[in-house]
Amino acid sequence: MQPMPPMQPMPPMPMQPISPTPPPSSALLANPLADPLFWPTAITLGSILGAGLLLLLLVERRHLRELPQRTLFQRWAVWAVIAPAFSLAVLGGHLTMLLLTALIVWQGLREYARLVQLPPLYATVLLVLGLLALPLALLSPDALFGYLPLFLIVGTLQPLLTQDVKAGVRTFALAAFGFAYLPLLLGHLVLIHRWLPGGPGILLVIALATALSDVGAFTVGKLIGKHRLSPIISPNKTWEGVIGNILGAALGTWLLAFALPPGLPLWVTLLLPVVIAVGAVWGDLLESLIKRELGVKDAGAWLPGFGGLLDRADSLVVTIPLIYHLARPFL
Repeated sequence: MQPMPPMQPMPPMPMQPISPTPPPSSALLANPLADPLFWPTAITLGSILGAGLLLLLLVERRHLRELPQRTLFQRWAVWAVIAPAFSLAVLGGHLTMLLLTALIVWQGLREYARLVQLPPLYATVLLVLGLLALPLALLSPDALFGYLPLFLIVGTLQPLLTQDVKAGVRTFALAAFGFAYLPLLLGHLVLIHRWLPGGPGILLVIALATALSDVGAFTVGKLIGKHRLSPIISPNKTWEGVIGNILGAALGTWLLAFALPPGLPLWVTLLLPVVIAVGAVWGDLLESLIKRELGVKDAGAWLPGFGGLLDRADSLVVTIPLIYHLARPFL
């Protein structure tokens, strides 16, 4: 019997570079109606809007003739437009989500520049750099975060070239804060959609939970609110209203729980309403602080019943980044 020849060692397999990959269902453009989340989401949102309208008619039954001018009806009408538009953009692919985010950032920056009275040149550069930053989120999270120092350096050219020794640094600081406040923080909308598995479903949950969080805070605050949360910054907000925030966020999360990715741990799912509610209150107080310092009531008049777009999107400014960094390690 001949001895077995010695086995030759297998050559080492070449190491492949690890790079982030999008979810399997990702696409730049997609048919929203073909998405499995479309009809369950449409039925849920339609039911909520229908129930809200019936409740509104009951509350405003003595003012039906003036209903279009009533603030509560105007807010309902705005939600009736925003809810389907946001859902279609989320389910329509990465490009539609990018375009929606760009629209929010574009109008938000215009309102912010007007609020803080940025000179026209600063406002223009802020708008251009802010919009240019958003497509980087489609490339990778590192692309968005890695280019921030470059944007900051480019922004410093303005006070240097204008040689404004009286207000150049202050104006640049306001512009830099505006860049961080809107393009950077709201750019996480694109990051969630593109780089988190199940990202579109997460965004649908965040949007509804944030909306119902605001409704819960308004309702509970009006009914039983007594203890002021921040008397100087926002006198109408109460600690009881914060409880309404959490309850509303919990209701929104529960109603669209089917849209959450299955890989999300249970404890993260249970924590979502609290994070969304805290982020909503935080973002609202932050915008109120800006408006209070400048002595204005609303950021604009873009949305009837609400004021400016910034007055409606302020709750998302803090919530979206918090959810992204909370969910990313587990997906």
